[in-house]
Amino acid sequence: MLSPEFKQSLADPNLYLRIDGILMLLYVDDISMLYPEEATKAAIEVKARLSEKYTITNLGPASQFLGIEIHSGENSTGIGTCTAISLGQKTFISTILKRFNMQNAHGASTPMDPNVKLDLAEDRGEKELKDINGYQAIVGSLMYAALATRPDILFAVAALCRYNCCPVTSHLTAVKRGLQYHKTTADFRLHFSSTGSNDPLTGSNDQLTAYTDSDWANDSADRKSQGGHVFLLSNGAVSWQSRKQDHITMSTLEAEYIAFSVGSREAKWLIQLHRDIHGKDASLLPINCDNQGALSHITTGMIKAWTKHIDICYHNSRDLHARMIVDYSYVHTNENVADILTKALMKDKHEKFTKVMGLL
Repeated sequence: MLSPEFKQSLADPNLYLRIDGILMLLYVDDISMLYPEEATKAAIEVKARLSEKYTITNLGPASQFLGIEIHSGENSTGIGTCTAISLGQKTFISTILKRFNMQNAHGASTPMDPNVKLDLAEDRGEKELKDINGYQAIVGSLMYAALATRPDILFAVAALCRYNCCPVTSHLTAVKRGLQYHKTTADFRLHFSSTGSNDPLTGSNDQLTAYTDSDWANDSADRKSQGGHVFLLSNGAVSWQSRKQDHITMSTLEAEYIAFSVGSREAKWLIQLHRDIHGKDASLLPINCDNQGALSHITTGMIKAWTKHIDICYHNSRDLHARMIVDYSYVHTNENVADILTKALMKDKHEKFTKVMGLL
């Protein structure tokens, strides 16, 4: 793919770009080509040249890629006249529901019950499942959906993955609830639209915006915290993560500060990707958090008795702030979208953040 015409992205070695706006994304032997309307003729020529060198099948406008369904058109989000694209996995979800005999099960309004503590199952004396393969298969299927188009279930999947080696009855009940939630929301698609509007919660829809959060010491077994972040662009989530932090933190400030650091690493990668695609730096990237102490620790750079032990590898946020690459801001807990990635939420809050992430 390397030629004088195309250059390899520094952010993603499987992405190749050309100055006229043609992008080619490779995955094993699949290629997805994207280009603006004015580059249509040039794109046809590129495909013709590829067919001369390789045996290829041109499937036309993309309707699916790696099991992800692609829908495009105008006004598909119901928020006015706009150019829109949406990504879904309805076929995949229907397949896994049938595979695990859950197609006739009752639905669920959230992927995880906020009143159930999975990490206390051993204390309750529950017995391990005799056959763990079924549990692992369900978790693996849910994981694919969570990583591809469904950030609304990522925390639940991340929590259930911890018990792949020794699941008990309550874990199986919880993972089946994930399937029940998928039955209710099988039609959900991740929507991206360009309307030129300003959303009161996420800001301008063409501005990359991030939220980070943590749930301090939420694991009763090892007392480690859960961190999470989500990046939004064009009214939809483009990057998300929910992961237990590597070590025990001494305060909510430290847990939030580490969540900031992890989110900032992803921000640097997305900024590089933006530079590769657009040929220029992105505007100041806002990252929002609901902890004033963590924000102060970044913006002032002060070292205090209860923060001096924090490892140097987590101070990257300070550097990004000092160089005016990232703008760290406070947002109220009730408006912090990343909350959905750190804990199981009640129905109303879960639905609110799901919609903000573009899942409809």
